Parts: sequence; structure tokens; C-alpha cells
Amino acid sequence: MRRAVALCALLLACRKTVAEPPRAEPRAEAPPVDPCAEAPVPQDMSEAQARVAARLRCGDEAGALAIRRELLRRAPDSTARAFALAELAHLSERVAEADAAAQALPLTPPTRAAYALTRDVLAYLDRPDPARGAALARDVAAALALAVDDPYVLSLALRFTAVHDADPAERAAPICRDRADPILERPRDGAAALAAACARIAFLSGEPADGRRRYARALELAAADDAPGLALGWAAAELAAGNLGEAARLYDLAGRAPSARQRYAAALGLGVARARLRDRAAAEQAYRAAAALRGVPDRPAPPDRLPPELLFNLGSLLADAPEAAARDEARALLRAYAAHPGADDRRRLRARQLLRELGG
Repeated sequence: MRRAVALCALLLACRKTVAEPPRAEPRAEAPPVDPCAEAPVPQDMSEAQARVAARLRCGDEAGALAIRRELLRRAPDSTARAFALAELAHLSERVAEADAAAQALPLTPPTRAAYALTRDVLAYLDRPDPARGAALARDVAAALALAVDDPYVLSLALRFTAVHDADPAERAAPICRDRADPILERPRDGAAALAAACARIAFLSGEPADGRRRYARALELAAADDAPGLALGWAAAELAAGNLGEAARLYDLAGRAPSARQRYAAALGLGVARARLRDRAAAEQAYRAAAALRGVPDRPAPPDRLPPELLFNLGSLLADAPEAAARDEARALLRAYAAHPGADDRRRLRARQLLRELGG
């Protein structure tokens, strides 16, 4: 018995002397990365492009423009980067800032010319001016003669022709066939913009099937963050062609664009498509989303804070609403549109007609 007790005591003592294995310390989780925090511009081009999109999603258009400027500083002979700077400046309404930045950089003459041409063409597309158009047409022709196979210059020329020429197919379609298509066989930087420009020309030429094929190719070639912006053009083409369901689908895609201004245009277009599909609830939801993107989340929307296109579209939509409060909002919106200096004559007449029907 004593021997058994002694043996048990010895075993217990041995157990106490065996070292327990060290316990693993819990791993500290890496802090989440704030996409809106300030950070150096990456050396890798794809990472830098992603940073531009992140800054836009954070509402920091100035920060996105600063990244574009830095990328152009690193490659002052890159017409592609000059195009990107001018395009973002136009989109963010910061052209004066971009002009000053481009002026301060030691750009090569072709790059400086590419920046100026992009700026001028985009401004013209927003507000076509026949007096300016004639001079700009000569600049575009000269650029085409010098930049034989530059996708960005070709895309600018085609976008300009689509607005400036009475029959864009006459000059633009051969450019797509003879100069753009060979480039698109071996895609490179700028190919997505070029494919989209030719897609629009195809729609304007009465060739929607070819236009759809080219727009689909443009989305294939585009970077993930650029695809929604290109979808805006396709959606507008389908809307004009009366293909309302496809237009709505594409406007939904465009609503994922990094830029708030592009998302606003997508929401506005989606509202138009849904209204024409007689889906009043979805159309109103889209217009309210567009208003929120312009910093007006209130309901009823204060007319003095909405742009004219929303005054008219939302007011027209609510004019036949069953709810009295919605019709009251429609009256306020349509009155504001009828008095707006930016209203066009046809819509102003329609707004006044709706106001008479609403009794006020």
C-alpha cells in the first residue's frame, strides 16, 4: 500500500515538472485601410488609377486631379496622361486648376497639344458653338494628320464629329473602319474610349447592331473603374433608340461610376427610362437619388436647389400622382422650371401646360 502511494506521489511530481507548451498569443488584426486617407501616389500605374477612382468615390475631386497631375509629371511625353488630366478636369469642373498644372509641367509639344485639344473638344461637346466649331474642326483635322494611330486623338475627333457634322457618318464611319478598327485588333491604352466613340457613330449612322457590338467591346477593353462611365454613352444611345429596358439596365451599371457627377447622370437617365416604361415609383426613386447626389435629399425637394432638368423631370412625373402632397410638390417644381433662365422653350411650354392642368 505504501509503495502504491509513493508511486502515485512520484507520478504527480513528474507531471508538475513537465513544462506546458507556450500559449499562442492572439494575432493583432491589421487596421482597416481608409480609402479616403491621404497617401503617396503609387508607382504602379494600375494602383495609381485605382487611387484616382477611390478619391472620386470619397468626393475628393481635387485629390483625384492631383494624382492625375503627378502621373503626367512622371511622364511629360504621354498624350494618354494628358488626355486623362483634361478629361477629369472637365468632369470635375476644375479646368482652370488643370490648366495651371499643365502650364507648370515641362510637357513635350505633342503632349501639350493633346491636353489643349481634349480640353477644347470636351468644352465644345457640352456647349456646341458654331463659331467655335469651325476653328476647332481645323484643330481636330490637324491633330488627325499628325497622330495617325493615337486612340485618344481618334476618339476625340469622332466625338467632335458626332456633334459638329450634320451627317457624322459621312466622315466618321470611314475613320472607324480604316483607322480605328486596325488599332482595336491589337488593343492598347485608349482603345476602350476609341471603341465607344465608334459605337456612338454607328448608332447615329442607323447601325444599332454594330453600335451594340462596339459598345460591348469598349466595356471589355475598359478598366473596371472606367466601364460604368462608358456605359453612360451606351445607355443614352439605347434610350434614344427606344430600347428602354436595355437603357435602364445600362444606367444601373453606370450608377456604379466613381464620379458623383457620372452617378448623377446615370440616376437622371434611369429616371427617364423608368418613366417611359410607366414605372412611376421606380422613376421617382431614381430622380430622388439624382437629387440626393446634388446634395438635396429633402422631400419635398426645395426648387431653388435643383438643376433645371430635375425640376422638369420630377415635376412632370409628380403632376399626375394620386397624392395631393405630390401634386403640390409638382406645382412648385414646374413653376420654378418655367421661370428658370436655363429652361428650353419646348419644355417651358409643357411645364405651363401641366401647371394649368394642376390648377396653378
